[in-house]
Amino acid sequence: MKKIIFFLFLSLQLSAQEFVVKKGVVMDDLKVSDTLEESYALYLPTTYKNERPWPVLFVFDGEGRGRAAAQLFKTTAEEQGYIIVSSNSISQQNNLEQNTLAGARLMQHIAGILPIDSRQIASVGSAAGAKVASAIPLIFDDIHGVVAVGDHWVNFNLLDNKKNFNFIGIVGDEQFTASGMQSTASTLSRLRFPTQIYTYSGNEDWPQPQIINSAVGSLTLEAMREGFRPVDPQLVEQLYRQDLARVNKLMSLNQLVTAESLLEIMEDKYDGLISTAEIRSKQNQLARSRNYSQQKREQGTVTQKEARLMEDFIYYLEEDIRKASFENLGWWNYQKNQLDSLAQKNNAEAKMALRLQDFIREYVEIKKREFKERRTPLENKLVANMIQTIFDPRAYDAYREIISLSAQDNDFSTAYFYLEEMLKHGYNDMETLYNIEGTLGLRLTPEYNQIINHYLGDSRFYDAKMQDQK
Repeated sequence: MKKIIFFLFLSLQLSAQEFVVKKGVVMDDLKVSDTLEESYALYLPTTYKNERPWPVLFVFDGEGRGRAAAQLFKTTAEEQGYIIVSSNSISQQNNLEQNTLAGARLMQHIAGILPIDSRQIASVGSAAGAKVASAIPLIFDDIHGVVAVGDHWVNFNLLDNKKNFNFIGIVGDEQFTASGMQSTASTLSRLRFPTQIYTYSGNEDWPQPQIINSAVGSLTLEAMREGFRPVDPQLVEQLYRQDLARVNKLMSLNQLVTAESLLEIMEDKYDGLISTAEIRSKQNQLARSRNYSQQKREQGTVTQKEARLMEDFIYYLEEDIRKASFENLGWWNYQKNQLDSLAQKNNAEAKMALRLQDFIREYVEIKKREFKERRTPLENKLVANMIQTIFDPRAYDAYREIISLSAQDNDFSTAYFYLEEMLKHGYNDMETLYNIEGTLGLRLTPEYNQIINHYLGDSRFYDAKMQDQK
């Protein structure tokens, strides 16, 4: 981390850029520096005035969609009084250090041009951006809170002598990162870092704006408790009623364990700011519910089963990739079919199946990144990519790599098979098919061009008349 800080200040050059302040609209493509190709989107609430310092949310979308991410926070900005600064420069293709440097440069830039309240700075991110958001407190001491959606990165060895910050996790019930997020939150809590974990249905990069608003609300209420902003009884009541409405909706949908989890958050969230009698009443209602007890037991059973399966999958993935066990690809296909069948059910096992598939896809991606850092035999790379296509039929980069590796191994039949599979699953970039590395001899063959012509209606070296004459 010292290396990151060194390069940050070595490379930082603040821009003298000026822009016309527009309140109530998202301004995009604002430059971080005159010398860097980094930009951001900015939203100033309609009540914004230069005369006082403002709380700020630095938002890091995992794919650098600054404007779209800023739009998700507009309601929060208006209701809770935040400036929204959303980076366009976070990328899945960059490593954590590169992304964190970009985020830190943005924060330094904003500190130089806007009146921000140094006691109420929070970093928010999803996917790769969530890792940036949770790494930011290791660079800057005055971070009030982190909101990490779907993923996170916390190095506990670097937390020594760091000011405590609020850690708010948000995770989808189809994301395998849920258990890791809970584990991190537990460890931070033992270290006296305030923590809360919100859950939402699905695995989208960002949850609904209502959940975002609620999570940021935890930071806002904590700021009131700490005296960083005046207690606003009207806002406290508004946030409370919004959370209670979500609890009631979850209960009406019979999602009782999720409702109970939100009630636990609310008990801590509103402590000392509003009467929690209604929360305790809801908790007692759930405790008496047979449906709740049954769902709680089912969740425990599924959690144990998921842990066993994940342990098995880790072992077999390592073994099959290390040994290049092509003969076990059928077993992985069977596992995919089994998980697909479970995912069709309307119960906790269905969510488990989706999380496990998500985990396998991510695990293979990690292995492939490791391949780039060291010399790896062709066969090992092939197996990893083949497993990836089983669990993600639209992982087109994996198909292209298989075609490339097979061609280099003079195994044209395997290349033809995966070319056709890729085209079956919707791939239509013909130009790229003729520029795959190491495939010059392959792409000149009639078979290669015939497959492309069959699915795309055209090809570069296919002559239908000559084929008819044959």
